[in-house]
Amino acid sequence: MANLFKLKAKTHGRGTRGRQVIRRAAPSALLAWACTLGLANAAVYAPDDFAIGGGTNLETMVMVKDGSNRLVVGGLFNTVEGQLGYQGVARYNADDSHDTAFKVKTDEFVKAIAIQPNGKILIGGQFHWVTPSNSATATSIWGIARLNADGTLDSGFINAPAGKVKSNHNVRGIAVQPADGKIVIGGYFTYIDGVARNRIARLNANGTLDNSFNVGTGANGNIEDVKLQADGKILISGSFTNVQGTAIYGVARLNANGSLDTSFVPNAGNPAAVNGAWTGTFPVYQMALQSDGKILINGGTLQYAGKYHAGVARLNSNGTPDNDFKSFINWWGSSVALQPDGKIVVGGDFGMVGERNPDTNAVIGADVPRRRIARFNTDGTPDTTFDTSNGADAWVWAVLPDGNDRLYIGGKFNLVGGIVRHGIARLAELDPTKQIINFPVPDPAVYNAGGAFNWTAGATSSAGIPVAYTSLNTAVCTVDEATGVVTPASPVVTGECTIVANAPAGTQTIDGTPYDVAAAAPVQQTMQIYAAGDQAITFPPQTPSRLLGDGGFPIEPVATASSGLPVTYTSLTPDKCTVGGTPVMVTPLAAGPCIIAADQSGGTNNQGTFTAAAQVTRTVNVTDPQPPVATPVQPVPTLEAAGLGLLSLLSAGLGGLALRRRQRAK
Repeated sequence: MANLFKLKAKTHGRGTRGRQVIRRAAPSALLAWACTLGLANAAVYAPDDFAIGGGTNLETMVMVKDGSNRLVVGGLFNTVEGQLGYQGVARYNADDSHDTAFKVKTDEFVKAIAIQPNGKILIGGQFHWVTPSNSATATSIWGIARLNADGTLDSGFINAPAGKVKSNHNVRGIAVQPADGKIVIGGYFTYIDGVARNRIARLNANGTLDNSFNVGTGANGNIEDVKLQADGKILISGSFTNVQGTAIYGVARLNANGSLDTSFVPNAGNPAAVNGAWTGTFPVYQMALQSDGKILINGGTLQYAGKYHAGVARLNSNGTPDNDFKSFINWWGSSVALQPDGKIVVGGDFGMVGERNPDTNAVIGADVPRRRIARFNTDGTPDTTFDTSNGADAWVWAVLPDGNDRLYIGGKFNLVGGIVRHGIARLAELDPTKQIINFPVPDPAVYNAGGAFNWTAGATSSAGIPVAYTSLNTAVCTVDEATGVVTPASPVVTGECTIVANAPAGTQTIDGTPYDVAAAAPVQQTMQIYAAGDQAITFPPQTPSRLLGDGGFPIEPVATASSGLPVTYTSLTPDKCTVGGTPVMVTPLAAGPCIIAADQSGGTNNQGTFTAAAQVTRTVNVTDPQPPVATPVQPVPTLEAAGLGLLSLLSAGLGGLALRRRQRAK
């Protein structure tokens, strides 16, 4: 199927209306750029039949294949393929079916998974309890645990000493040393087995703390990822600015004994340049290692060692930036992986990809629309042959290539390429008898009466079949069926203007071969319209759970009013938390639900005069888990029980974990 969906003239027809020649449907910017460069192919990738039974109901954060080609997934979910009782970690068989015999529960999210050569499964995350397969009881084990291949707990992995916890905060990265089976972990913790370890540690093969691994003062900020090099050295990435007393930002390397590798110097000793990743928003989320020793990184930073490298970058083996690799994403990156052919897949929360001059940040060529999933060539140029069409509708946390032609993605999405997929999907080249609709998000997505209104719904079909439009709320707006020009009601009324794009069945011809094409699944986009004086508050979900002992935390992402007027915050549960200060901080006082209210009381600005907005609230569950004193076995919480506070809260607000943009899930 390598020649499908070429950027060339092709024929399509619909019903008895005859035929006409058009160019393959693609975003106009992409099409113009591809034609300028003389590119021949642009295959459309869309979800195949994997995870069509419901996926994960909240979000998937990590995916790993085991030695039997089974897919092990972790995250924040409590239902898999429509079946309750699969919490935090789950497995799919090699034939893509849900492995219902592997039924494990964790009380909070799983963010890291490593498969050992013997098939045992290490899991790391924010959890405090694990209920293994074929068990009705939960075992108290914090932050990291090991499962046998059948989902039972590995009794050979030793828990913390009595009165201590395995990890006092979440574990984000796990790497197993092949020679001796020792386990390197990174995360947000400051104690392992009751012993001080600042965010990086090594365990013996039996799970006990390896005291020979001397990390000194460790890292001063959180660690998101851990990778092992072939020479035994250890790469770490995250939001730190200092490791073992040395200023180094976002990415560092340790020797096999835990000491800082002083040969890894991002700024090459230049004091005028920051020694690592900086500006923008931390952290560096994930790394991938090339066979030539170079290192790929992806995160929220905008510069590296004084050079412009936004989100995704490639480092030389000594830590300096590879300035021949000029890739760019326009917002946050969270995952990166290498295909067998060396191409680079990234996921995150971006909408455009391209190239930038590392010295000047000048745009090179033209940016390409890619919503949260993209692929780069080995030289860092965007791979325009990988067209993900409408992309994912929410954050992509994890990417896992399945050879060169298929790609697993995990995140908090519910739509991929306009097709319903919850939390997990697999992309493959689209069958030529099918089509999908690419319907760009309106920009801006909010309209206040009095300003200029300009929205033309520019949806396209991957088969080149004409798209027709309808409005779901004609009292708010209408749309021209053929052109997609949207018109608000007169006078303007407050409401959602939702436009649906449809592409009927038809035909397309590719390389001389005609195909009958089925109708596309409808895709819709919405613009919020406000009448004169009306406004509303947008308050994104917050990190759903905070530890009491971690102290104050910021409101992030912040609330905004459609009017542009400032938003104020108050606590509706002052016995559990307070809100105040500049910048605004939330201070937890006791365990329980902390309810934060966002208000905008009305006022006047250059947009007009506005009445008060309706109050919007968000809830953060403050927890104060206590170390076990005696037996580690306790009754298991279930989804039906009122005691599972965190996941009950998350079920009420689907979208689950909103790891904050500077230090997620701290």
